[in-house]
Amino acid sequence: MHIKKYIQHFGILSAILLTTACNNDFIPKDENTPNEDNGSIPVRTVSARVKAFQIEGEDASLSGENSVTDLQACLFEEGVLTHIYTQLSQKDDQYTLQTDKEAGHLYFVGNTASQLDLQALKEQGLTEEEWLKTTLEYAKKDAQASEFFSGMLDLGKNNESTLHTDLERGSARFDLSLPANSSLQVKGITFTQIAQRTFLFPQNPVASPENTERTDKRVDFSETLNASTQGVAYLYEQTGTDVKAQVSVVKKGKETTVESSLPSTLKRNTVYTLSLSEDSVSGSVKLQVIEWENGGEHNLSSEAGALKVDTQASTLPQNVTVNDEKNRIVLPYTATELTLAIDCDDQLEFIPDPMPLTVQTLGGSSAETMGKNLFRIQKDRWRLGVPGEEIKLRFHRKGLQQTYPDDFLTVVLTENPTRMEGLLNYNDSYEFHFDRYIDNELGVLTLPESKKLTVEYENGEGHWIKLAAREDNSRSFRILGGWKPNDPTANGRVQKATLVICNNDGTEREEYTVSRRNWGLPVTYLNGVWWCKYNAMGDSKDFNNQILSSNDPAAKAGKTVFDYLRDCTPEEFFKLWKWQYQGKTTQGMQVIDDNGVAKLEGYSTSSVHINKLEPTAMAPDGYELPSMENFERVLNSTSGTIWLMWDGSHTTAWNGNTTIQLRQRRRNDVTVGSVEMTDLIYIQMYNQAEQQYEPLVWYGSGAQWNDSGIKHGHYNAMLWATYSPDNGQGWYYVGTMGGLYPSKNGAGSNDSRLLRFKKSDVEYIYE
Repeated sequence: MHIKKYIQHFGILSAILLTTACNNDFIPKDENTPNEDNGSIPVRTVSARVKAFQIEGEDASLSGENSVTDLQACLFEEGVLTHIYTQLSQKDDQYTLQTDKEAGHLYFVGNTASQLDLQALKEQGLTEEEWLKTTLEYAKKDAQASEFFSGMLDLGKNNESTLHTDLERGSARFDLSLPANSSLQVKGITFTQIAQRTFLFPQNPVASPENTERTDKRVDFSETLNASTQGVAYLYEQTGTDVKAQVSVVKKGKETTVESSLPSTLKRNTVYTLSLSEDSVSGSVKLQVIEWENGGEHNLSSEAGALKVDTQASTLPQNVTVNDEKNRIVLPYTATELTLAIDCDDQLEFIPDPMPLTVQTLGGSSAETMGKNLFRIQKDRWRLGVPGEEIKLRFHRKGLQQTYPDDFLTVVLTENPTRMEGLLNYNDSYEFHFDRYIDNELGVLTLPESKKLTVEYENGEGHWIKLAAREDNSRSFRILGGWKPNDPTANGRVQKATLVICNNDGTEREEYTVSRRNWGLPVTYLNGVWWCKYNAMGDSKDFNNQILSSNDPAAKAGKTVFDYLRDCTPEEFFKLWKWQYQGKTTQGMQVIDDNGVAKLEGYSTSSVHINKLEPTAMAPDGYELPSMENFERVLNSTSGTIWLMWDGSHTTAWNGNTTIQLRQRRRNDVTVGSVEMTDLIYIQMYNQAEQQYEPLVWYGSGAQWNDSGIKHGHYNAMLWATYSPDNGQGWYYVGTMGGLYPSKNGAGSNDSRLLRFKKSDVEYIYE
């Protein structure tokens, strides 16, 4: 978490706009730079880039901190301002100009156009000595210094054609560090004796302008901070005594203020950390200030030398190692606890920082530890898939004002030897919840030779996880999520399993929980396809809107769907029968009475063809639209026309030759409003050789393709949505009630369709 620095503007003078070139073929020059038209070609390219805030040599800049709103350059020759460059090209974070000058000092200034009128200064005959004493002031009273940048290049230092300089910001950044899992809350910070003006360019040695006013600067947080936060304050470079940071802290509901002296020199482009900690014995809150050594040119170091591990006084498990220099401790991936003794004449205070282990100070907590630098370190087992990490344990020498950056020990956290790929993610905990239905490959675990992998379940839970060894590596196991047809418990409940990794002898047990939402739609099997028993309803992607296998009205009545549709009430029949879909909208349209005409509520034109969408676009997780070929296994007769209005049979080419039995019934008691809908047909089909499966039942309202509604001589002109991305073709029940038959159909995107899903392919089916 960080507070983005608010970039202040310096004053009310007009800003000079920065022009960005399109590419490197054109690098702008100012009006004084000769060009090809007068016979002189620029010979030198000068580039500048913002020097980022750094912590230990790494870029530590926050978003917006390197923003340059305007950049100008001015050339001093023989101590006098002679040229001004206002148009520099920009590519990414690099700014470029060209010049034919071979000597002189070229100064860059950024975000200063509103306060510095360089043209006016040139006309006044500004000298370089006066220029170097230019100062800027705080725009506001709080501890948020306006960001500006400056840099200088000596053109006469060498004769190279390409030159570069860094742009240093004029301010220092302050970060706040709070102990992990701490109850401390920070309301605000006050900085005392802050100089109100600073020099535009660094002084050697660092100095503040003479007679500058000094005041306190305060930053208050709109919401108290309860975690480490970067960029809480920005102050200009300065020197001075009695400069302090005072932090307003709330601990267990009680507010207190802790303070610490700041370095007498605050340096530009430097990061300082205000580190809060709690004494392990007294519980008192302490504040320490860390100056990061790579934030600027200054480098604090302890005269006493670097810290080292006292291996004799430490209590180290056998699998913990310390390097020969005794400044680096390597911890195994397993859960580890050790007592670390540090060889140091000064009493050390641990500086807490967010890290994946806990450190407890033991020195002085008993007679045996009095006067010793002892610390208990505890670490949980390193989780699967999390990269190894190096962290620094930082310490403060009690009684000293400053905290030295080299007072640290490196701890190496070894990564888990079991490798993990795929969707599983244990970065944050030992549990991973998909929070949706999912099956097939969840991840792949590759184990060392000494390890084995098993799956455990809670009592009564189905064995929904399968471990499948890879053919190319017997130590790699695919974690497969399975599916149970017509699972009576598939109501969206959380379904858990525990992956157990241990040594071959059962020791060093690791447990990782994986869970998902167990949803399921009622299905039946016909000609190699698990067809859903019911049409989609409501929001077609939402399981909560569908008939679930845990609440199948036909199964609860002990009936097939075919018999249930015969015996249910007209209202129950209409609830299942009334839904149609159009375009890419997953919310279904239902049949209504529109002035005596049965129509779909909300019907309009559509430019999107359902059949050309991805097969899963309209379906809940784990299900999809059947393809043309899936329908053909049932409806593409090789024995003549399939007459849907009669009982009978036909053959299809599926699996060589398949006989499909057909039975049909009608309902004549269903109404919507004042509209009586008669002869509503529903048809069951089943493979004569697969009678162990419940028949597949076709039912649903006729399609609508204009404002005339769903009746086309009858209400049974069913148009089925079909995955057919090439031409949008589908299946349609066409004809009269005296001659109703299924046919391939190329209906357009305006036509409404019934959705009947199938179960997507799944590798593992469990009972």
